[in-house]
Amino acid sequence: MIHELLLALSGYPGSVFVWNKRNGLQVSQDLPFLHPSETSVLNRVCKLGTDYIRFSEFIEQYTGHVQQQEHQPSQPGQPGLHGIYLRAFCTGLDSMLQPYRQALLDLEQEFLADPHLSISHINYSLDQFQLLFPSVMVVVEQIKSQKIHGCQILETVHKHSCVGLPPVRTALEKILAVCHGVMYKQLSAWMLHGLLLDQYEEFFVKQGACSGSTPVQPEEEEEDLGIGGLTGKQLRELQDLRLIEEENMLAPSLKQFSLRAELLPSYIPV
Repeated sequence: MIHELLLALSGYPGSVFVWNKRNGLQVSQDLPFLHPSETSVLNRVCKLGTDYIRFSEFIEQYTGHVQQQEHQPSQPGQPGLHGIYLRAFCTGLDSMLQPYRQALLDLEQEFLADPHLSISHINYSLDQFQLLFPSVMVVVEQIKSQKIHGCQILETVHKHSCVGLPPVRTALEKILAVCHGVMYKQLSAWMLHGLLLDQYEEFFVKQGACSGSTPVQPEEEEEDLGIGGLTGKQLRELQDLRLIEEENMLAPSLKQFSLRAELLPSYIPV
């Protein structure tokens, strides 16, 4: 039964530990030899297996979705999660699960060496993940339900990492570091080469001016300055035209950039 439990916690349920979408991983009700207290302990451990299976499904679903999007770019307004920040989040999430996989492997080696170890030993050995997995699952569910996109994922992970539980904070900071790797590459390409590597419109910098950024100047009364019969307004217009011509001569390929305020993380000052 211990081996069936370890397999179920690894994402492979069977007849003893059954899986359903609504309740997750649970002990089968058709086992009369189990005491209710044993069933309670097993179901508590099975919650880790439930979270692990859902983490794995999230990683497989959305990293695969991103890979398909590279060959078939999404149309504007197409629903669903996609983008390189989502892939980076899944990569960080997968690396966070590695200590859990190693703990299951160590438990298997211990039970092969000593078959008399109890279920309580498994519960004690995996207790460190009982706080971690539910906290990270909140982040995953928020990304899925709210369809958080691009650099907004950085903001979401950062907010949830500001907690008083060291294991949760450390795990989310590692995930955030992986996501920051994408942002740093986009920043370096833009700042050093003037390139916006932003296929899915995830970066907080975009090409072109902000809409409505040019203020409407109130009409001023024309005042004759006595310079060749020019008014003050006409003189300013000539100066503006000259400045535009000089900019075109010095930098004919200059592109204007602006910020997407809704994608800028709050911990990056403007």
